[in-house]
Amino acid sequence: MTRRIAIIPARGGSKRIPRKNIRPFAGQPALTHILKAAEASGQFDAIHISTDDAEIAEVAAKAGHRPDFPRDAAIADDFTPIRQVLGWTLREYEKRGETFDVAALLYATAFFVEGEDLKRAATQFDAAPDCPLLAVADIGMPIEKMFIERDGHLTTLDAAKFGDRTQDLTPALMDAGAFSFFHAADLIAETDGGAALTFRPFRLDRWKAIDIDTEEDWAFAERLYAAGKST
Repeated sequence: MTRRIAIIPARGGSKRIPRKNIRPFAGQPALTHILKAAEASGQFDAIHISTDDAEIAEVAAKAGHRPDFPRDAAIADDFTPIRQVLGWTLREYEKRGETFDVAALLYATAFFVEGEDLKRAATQFDAAPDCPLLAVADIGMPIEKMFIERDGHLTTLDAAKFGDRTQDLTPALMDAGAFSFFHAADLIAETDGGAALTFRPFRLDRWKAIDIDTEEDWAFAERLYAAGKST
């Protein structure tokens, strides 16, 4: 029987949005939304909040998920790759006699992810477990039509295709900032958590794909939530 763990990174030192992992969103501490989605999915044998922060750990505990152990301060900085955190967490569980086959990385501010999304993702990962699975969303325009700014001017990545029909170009996908699934053994064995990986895509509805990195992202998520409640 496959054993799965959901790991939710929630360190205390977020810089761009201070304390974002427990900042109130829709009347609840931020991370409680993804906790409820993980519970509702019914896919996880364990749900672990990876944090170095006592207040965040207490919020998790009040939501029914007190961390089994704190994150080591040495990997709670701005530079440690997240896969390194996942591997370290799995090794800590091994020391305690618990092992898992699949590890899901869930982001604490993935406010719009639902249990059914995680259930479908787990099924998709298990059906073809040749590489990790990443939640992505369609950007809504092809790569060749996207602009970058250089010296105050806008330019496309491929000017030769600027006039081509949209349907003849390459659809662009973005990391949804929501979740990913991995083989636990691969994370434990990994020596370079920052190396590029090949992922298979799990397509998430675009309105669920808001990667919360800035105050503008947060405000957009609040407006989207409010709009959904009013319909």
